Amino acid sequence: MTRVHVEAFQAWMIETRSASTGLNKHKGLQQVFKWLLVDEQAIDRSPMDRVRQPTTSRKLIPVLRDEDTSKVLDACKGRGLANLRDEALIRLLCNTGVRRSEVGNLLVADVNLNTESVRFHGKGAKDRRVRFGPKTARAVSRYLRVRDKHKGAALPNL
Repeated sequence: MTRVHVEAFQAWMIETRSASTGLNKHKGLQQVFKWLLVDEQAIDRSPMDRVRQPTTSRKLIPVLRDEDTSKVLDACKGRGLANLRDEALIRLLCNTGVRRSEVGNLLVADVNLNTESVRFHGKGAKDRRVRFGPKTARAVSRYLRVRDKHKGAALPNL
């Protein structure tokens, strides 16, 4: 395998997949050839030498319009546990801008209504505290009060 083969493969990946997939494959190939060169000593020179990483463009994530957010919140109207939970979670998502998985993994102990903040456990085991607004605080408070009266209230998950 030569540098020409690697560059052709990389160009094909970008053309048929995406630049970020091409970048992932590039990094994988770098590690394989490094292993063959250093650990296994099966090759004298890596074909990845002087092959540039593909550049990836940063895509802007579309933001929900206020009308769309209102429609989603309207769908949560009601006094039931599920309705109050959904409204609280959607408001947390919209108000804090965190990942869906971070909200999904929240514990009751992570929420602090006194400071109107929540501790998120993010990617790479990074914790951070994020503040939220008064409407979100009311929604979370309503949900927690109703949750306390239901079976499973002793569970730690929000």
